[in-house]
Amino acid sequence: MIRVTRSGSQSPTRGPAEHFTGIVHIDSPFQADAPARVSGATVMFEPGARTAWHRHPLGQTLLVSSGVGRVQQEGGPIEEVRSGDIVWIPPGAKHWHGASPDSSMSHIAINESRHGSVVEWLEHVTDEEYGAMPATLGGSTAATSLRILQPNVAGRRTSPAGVESVAPALERDTQERLYGEVWRRPGLARRERSLVTVAAMIARGESDALAYELDQAMDNGVTASELSETITHLAYYTGWGNAMSAVRPARESFARRGIDPAQLPSAAASLLPIDEAAEARRKAGVEANFGQVAPGVLHYTTEALFRDLWLRPGLAPRDRSLVTVSALIATGQPAQLTYHLGRAMDHGLTREQASEVLTQLAFYAGWPSVFSALPVVKDVFSTRQD
Repeated sequence: MIRVTRSGSQSPTRGPAEHFTGIVHIDSPFQADAPARVSGATVMFEPGARTAWHRHPLGQTLLVSSGVGRVQQEGGPIEEVRSGDIVWIPPGAKHWHGASPDSSMSHIAINESRHGSVVEWLEHVTDEEYGAMPATLGGSTAATSLRILQPNVAGRRTSPAGVESVAPALERDTQERLYGEVWRRPGLARRERSLVTVAAMIARGESDALAYELDQAMDNGVTASELSETITHLAYYTGWGNAMSAVRPARESFARRGIDPAQLPSAAASLLPIDEAAEARRKAGVEANFGQVAPGVLHYTTEALFRDLWLRPGLAPRDRSLVTVSALIATGQPAQLTYHLGRAMDHGLTREQASEVLTQLAFYAGWPSVFSALPVVKDVFSTRQD
């Protein structure tokens, strides 16, 4: 029978340190049933991350889906690969692949097994072999003496030189502190930092700045379908007007990448299964407190949010929690944070990741918004054993 594995139904796993250098996430693994021998997964590399040297007995195909990466066969040159490229690695060829030093990269890896073996892992790729290079200046930045660390700086509405002409310290901090430090901090993957940033900008109605971040999000491994669902989700948590304001920059970003509306999640998607016991507890608690105050709000909370929106498959439950928490903090709504942060951690968000969400949002929503959330986050952490 045909088997459909729904988007978001599998949680990403961290690439093991014995086989990878840097932060690597493995998502949507698949394995065909015998007699077929094909298997694979989507692999997302943070900047500078790469595989160890390895071989595949029957070769491997890589479909680069976002970002900029590198691939090398032993004895050959390092090849740069970009979104849309297809890489064929011959059987038995010793090779490695990963992200470039200053950009993340995602690819779909497809391989076949021989005698039950798919891959033979070898030694790690050294920094010298990887050939990490400092970020170089692009054509649009020639008028500035800053070292440019921000990826795809040409996609910004205002060039670094333009910002320097008004606020030199702001551009310095953008390059050195925000992109040189914050975006490279461990504890939260670049893909997730993009989701946090996009959610904050939608929540705050920052549509001009959002255009650049949507492009970066897709380079960092967020799919157009996930961005589409994020916009819909945040209509309910930050208001219809903010979601509608995000449509124009998203439409422009999708058009630049040739993304057709038919590729996006349909309005009538098949919903994920619901935890009826947990939903019953949530509903009973809310009705006991507010059932006589706003029955209409409670009706749509149950039917529109928790029996529809949260079950749409185009955005994994953990990612829905991540954008919800980010939006609540960005808009100064700490009263709603206790429930949603707890829900996020139930969906797999760790304390370290939650802490890094706060760090990211300090730069994109401001210190007051984050400090207003800190007491609530502290209380949630104190009540959990994970």
